[in-house]
Amino acid sequence: MTRIAIVDDSRLVRAFVAGALRAKGNEVVEVEPTSLFEVLRVLRETPVDLLVADFLMPDCPGESLVRACREDHALLELPILMLSAHRDDDSLIRLQQLGISGFLLKPVEAPVLVAKVAEALAG
Repeated sequence: MTRIAIVDDSRLVRAFVAGALRAKGNEVVEVEPTSLFEVLRVLRETPVDLLVADFLMPDCPGESLVRACREDHALLELPILMLSAHRDDDSLIRLQQLGISGFLLKPVEAPVLVAKVAEALAG
């Protein structure tokens, strides 16, 4: 079974993403981003196959999360799919340079999300 972590400061977005991914047979770990340190702790203690994270979070900015994962030996190869309600081309370029697996604009439809997750997991 594929285990996917969802990090988003919106409880509604976490629930939507979790529901769409559970419906396809995935195990989902919902992480409330109270701090970058806490998210990294959860990701280290609960190994996952993919991270789906929001880009704009007040207590755990998405770009900082991606950088921290790429600097952590245990999380270095973790595929990361970013979600955002805003498209910022400069930020997207930086995220791509950091090696994210994909980017989706919110609101995202469940079939699009599921397809992008499958693509990210396939590598």
